[in-house]
Amino acid sequence: MKHNIHNLLIILTISFILLLLGTGIYFTFRTPIRIFEMLGITQYQIVVLECQNPFNYFIVYCSSDALWYMSLLLLQTCFLAGKGLLNRLLIIIAIILPFLLEIFQYFEIISGTFDWYDILTYCLTLIFYLLCLKKLFSPLHYKS
Repeated sequence: MKHNIHNLLIILTISFILLLLGTGIYFTFRTPIRIFEMLGITQYQIVVLECQNPFNYFIVYCSSDALWYMSLLLLQTCFLAGKGLLNRLLIIIAIILPFLLEIFQYFEIISGTFDWYDILTYCLTLIFYLLCLKKLFSPLHYKS
């Protein structure tokens, strides 16, 4: 039993690029960043976008979440390509994690701002992931 290593490396690379892009967008457009506040680091917003425009709002507040979520889903699927119960459970946890975090924010269980746009972003990202899943990952599953 083995993975198609070439496809696995491509998907891992895509996942890493998505993670970096999301982080770059977040650090470029968002302040304050809580971890920096806790460490006493002075923050400067690199680019200011007016968020009345829906496209700008998406770039500033939703695109990082979408990129990070897709990265998480890709990584989980690559590392958990087997068919065991634990593997499937961990993938399900990865799928529902951002939705749970938004619900926890809504009920003030964790700090943060609940946002329906985040829920919509996660839904659209999940739909895109599921549409691509069979085509992207069928070569990654174990072969007998």
